[in-house]
Amino acid sequence: MKHLFSPLRFTLLSLGFLAFAVSCSKDDPEPEIPQEEIKSATLTFTEVDWHDGHAEDLENPEVVAVTFDETGLPPVGTHLDLDAGKTYRLTLSTTDFAGREGAEQEFLAESDIHQIFFLGAPDGVLDYQYADPENKRVGITGYLHVLKPSDSFVFNVVLRHLNKGVKANITADDWNNPNYTQFSGANDLDLKVEVHVVDGDDHGH
Repeated sequence: MKHLFSPLRFTLLSLGFLAFAVSCSKDDPEPEIPQEEIKSATLTFTEVDWHDGHAEDLENPEVVAVTFDETGLPPVGTHLDLDAGKTYRLTLSTTDFAGREGAEQEFLAESDIHQIFFLGAPDGVLDYQYADPENKRVGITGYLHVLKPSDSFVFNVVLRHLNKGVKANITADDWNNPNYTQFSGANDLDLKVEVHVVDGDDHGH
């Protein structure tokens, strides 16, 4: 707005407010730094040996990973193949606006107002179990069970920033609830990638 003032008038106004600014500067609040501004997000699918409701790491697991930019999109042409009959440990990792890793820990620290939903798969193709530390049930870590082959679909991972008190209405069975917007809040992340579930070692597109 400086262009609206003549130099003389601007100088007088500056002098007039100088004492006030000095006397109040110590009381001015610090500007709020966004705590959840995400620069990139990565989904990593690591094959595990699943039996009796427990996962064990494999010596040479299949690992599939995709990184999304700040708009929630992967590189152009990205297409993920997952194998029917396998279970994958699915983890979300993020970097903040400065490119620092580990930003997802903020979501775990505030687990009472964050929830991830895994959407887009046809009925009966996927099942999911939250497996975050200390039973926080956010979705930063979980197990994705691939039940049967499927044509390609858009896998949509939504991290919801919930209004206070809303999470009490969400159960573990809501992991793929297409009406997730009924849980009031806003999306911190909205990631989309094409997934094809193949039968065994058949990775044809």
